[in-house]
Amino acid sequence: MTDQLGIEKRLAISYAFCTIMGIIASVSTGIVWSHWYRTLDKCGIGRNCSCILYGQNTLSTFLGGGQAPCIWVTFGPLLYAFFSLCMTCFHGYRVLFTTKSPKMRTRRTMLATMHGSSVQVETIAQEDISSLYRCFWITISVFTSFFFVYALIHFSIYLDGYYTTCNQYRIVLQKLLRMHGTALPVVHGRLHCQSIFDFMDYMQLDNDVAFRNGFINTGLALIIGLISSFVGCILFLSASILNIIMAKRHD
Repeated sequence: MTDQLGIEKRLAISYAFCTIMGIIASVSTGIVWSHWYRTLDKCGIGRNCSCILYGQNTLSTFLGGGQAPCIWVTFGPLLYAFFSLCMTCFHGYRVLFTTKSPKMRTRRTMLATMHGSSVQVETIAQEDISSLYRCFWITISVFTSFFFVYALIHFSIYLDGYYTTCNQYRIVLQKLLRMHGTALPVVHGRLHCQSIFDFMDYMQLDNDVAFRNGFINTGLALIIGLISSFVGCILFLSASILNIIMAKRHD
């Protein structure tokens, strides 16, 4: 029989880390977006292109992507972070305060000896917790499966926007450094995106109405957000599997 107490402990830990990962992903992306907001927003009146994701190279300047991806990537994780926080409190409370006193369970084992067979009796102390209805586990399984897909979409858009900006700025870097010939593969093939964003931090100029307050490590902040988003996705997959196991246990 599945150990419900053990599974609820793992669920509490998974939800706690989901909460942390969601907040980290949101904060790290928000810092980068706010830092580059005015510098990249050069589209003019009627259009907002301030997003660090999905940046685009033009003949005259480098523009940010549309505002929608940054809104989604920055504020999207807060939804599953709130859900995870609620579930952390729920399972954490049950594990810490509603665990029943250890039960003594007897296990008998038949042992074969030279003079016949004997019975070995072993007493095991096992903690337990009050059971939950099957409908609860089914409902939470649906929610965690939904948030797994939700987190996966979030990570996919984040990753795609990250690489789009990176690859577009390779072209800008090629023009700024006036590279040609055999030097081009260095920019387009050898330099990692972290290095490309390092160049962007120091070589991308502010526009007439924007001034960045100092420098940040754009590449590092985005990588932290990406890793947090990916880990959150994996944790929701794990939570979904555990909830499905508990739902099937109550068949």
